[in-house]
Amino acid sequence: MEGREHTSTGNVHPNHHIKPNSDDDEEYEDLLDTNPDETYVIQVPKDQIYRVPPPENAIFAEQKRVAVPATKSMFSAKCMLLSIVILLLVIGLITGLCLSMTDKKDPTFRVHRVHVTTKGKGKDKQHEFDFTLKSKNTNGHAVILYGKGGKASLSYRDTRSLAKGPFPTFKQDTNSLKYERLKLVSGSGKTLPKVIQKSMNGTSHTAIKLLLGFNVPLSFKVGVFSVKSKMLSIACNVKVKRLTKRARILTQDCDYSTS
Repeated sequence: MEGREHTSTGNVHPNHHIKPNSDDDEEYEDLLDTNPDETYVIQVPKDQIYRVPPPENAIFAEQKRVAVPATKSMFSAKCMLLSIVILLLVIGLITGLCLSMTDKKDPTFRVHRVHVTTKGKGKDKQHEFDFTLKSKNTNGHAVILYGKGGKASLSYRDTRSLAKGPFPTFKQDTNSLKYERLKLVSGSGKTLPKVIQKSMNGTSHTAIKLLLGFNVPLSFKVGVFSVKSKMLSIACNVKVKRLTKRARILTQDCDYSTS
């Protein structure tokens, strides 16, 4: 409307000073209606003035807001890592104690069967002594592993070597019996003692004393942990009647030693 000017400012002018409030709304409207040509200045209290902070303050506040969570996150990560390390140490200690108390008894062996065959002729003749061994693992928690590099030999009267061969590699579970084949071969063209030849031909029923010996590396394993390793040496004195397909084992006695 022409001739009417409304100005709003925070400064105080010598003109009329009117502070509108909820109780004087009607009186304020009457003044506007009765004084159309006058200028009115509205004074707003300072506690009702809302200011926008300068940009640098906003940036500073944002940095503070971001920095606090980052510090807390780093602290939480360190606490979590420390907790994991402590947990692993406790588990390792408990596992070590359990493994140290686990039985690690050596296996026992018996000669279950023996069979002798001859192959080739003349200088190429070879004699094969085929043994079937029965091994027993009495450990309730430890599995036994028979490693590579084991050697076995057969001799007559403790001095006369008859045959040699590698000891088999295998795994034996806890509280179990296992039958393994051990094959020993004499050298090509090797002449055996006459008493052995007669027993092989079936022309003699005289009992023959043989010495079967072998060395084999052992390792004991509990779960995924290998808890002990050793070299097992066994010497078995075996008395056999007839070295044929119907060979009969009369007696046997095995001595054990480890290193």
